[in-house]
Amino acid sequence: SMMKICVSLRSRIKVSSRSIVKILDTFNEVYDNVFGNLPCANTIDLWTRKCGLDTYNENVQKLSDIKYCEIIDESMMIGSNKLVISLAAPSQHQNHPLSHSDVSIVNITTAESFNAQKICDALNEVTSKVGHAPEYVITDNASAMTKGVSLANCRNHLDISHSLATFLERTYKNEPDFQEYLKDMTNIQFQHNMKHIAYILPPKQRTIARFMNIKNWINWSSCVLEKYSFLGNKEKEILRFIPTNASLIQELSEVISVIYFVENEFKQNGLSIYHVNQCIEHIKKTLLKGSHRMHKLACLIIEYMKKEVSWLSTKDKHNNSSDVIESLYGIYKHMKSPNKLYGVTSLVLHLPVYQALSIKGALSSYNFKERIENIKKKQLNEWSKNNLPQNLVCKRIKALSTGSFFLPIFLAPYPE
Repeated sequence: SMMKICVSLRSRIKVSSRSIVKILDTFNEVYDNVFGNLPCANTIDLWTRKCGLDTYNENVQKLSDIKYCEIIDESMMIGSNKLVISLAAPSQHQNHPLSHSDVSIVNITTAESFNAQKICDALNEVTSKVGHAPEYVITDNASAMTKGVSLANCRNHLDISHSLATFLERTYKNEPDFQEYLKDMTNIQFQHNMKHIAYILPPKQRTIARFMNIKNWINWSSCVLEKYSFLGNKEKEILRFIPTNASLIQELSEVISVIYFVENEFKQNGLSIYHVNQCIEHIKKTLLKGSHRMHKLACLIIEYMKKEVSWLSTKDKHNNSSDVIESLYGIYKHMKSPNKLYGVTSLVLHLPVYQALSIKGALSSYNFKERIENIKKKQLNEWSKNNLPQNLVCKRIKALSTGSFFLPIFLAPYPE
């Protein structure tokens, strides 16, 4: 019971092990020692890692007689290494966007950098473990990913969000009016941050994946344009570039509306010939009737959609979104230590437990005791040694813990 409570809190609620001990200790104090003796934080972490490794091993075994697709992506740098995770999902769309309960982690790989061959090796490793290849692989538009899938002789679907953001970037990034507008927004953010006008400033622009997050500041621009005449004189003076760029804002608002329609259609209903035709009809009524830039964007989107379904049958309905793996990386980054020296640690084994317990009612069917008994600490250490990079914090502690390291410094005379 204590094991179940601690591992569930650690993975599902994503609170730290020390916080769990404090929470349970508080309940003990309030409810007359209801939980009795409590485990220490290290024990809770060990339980969770053991459950994670057992679940991770089991995920591959469950796919032996199932048609599946694979989602693969790499994280940003975590310390001096990158993390690549592969997820398995049903090959046919489930009539709702993929969630953590629909997927399972089937491969965890770390390296200082990844090229096409390493991505190919990661895919082939899963294929050899499962016994058959995935029906298709979902990746972003990175060349290492697409080439790696090609080397592994797998079909490839490009993530819908990354693809549409790439087309937006190609269309607008080098346009003079767009660049000037971005510059104006950036300037007021720097000049008036934390001043009385800060309440109405635009949302912060991302330097990475800017066009994947363009919707927030386009919506802000539209709202300010609509309410501009009701603003005070000081606000009007600072935001005077908004009405100046009214035509650009209206154009981008129409573009974002179409982008959202296409994304929503595929994420909710799946990638199929029927839904591609639905999207093309919508684009013909909107983007193709707009400016030359909107026409260029429409052609790029239509070409992409036709290519994506060129090898599908009329009955096929595939997944083509990797949002779920981006969410998983976000969860890991939230859990990990802010100290970059740690890099990727065995904390990553918490993720398979999180996914297994994300299904409502999973706590009653998940056998915590059996899973913890299945994995010995030696197995956990071997897995970490074979799959994870050297922990630089441990290396630092060993290097600085010897007395001889500090002796010359402390005994050296002061300079005269």
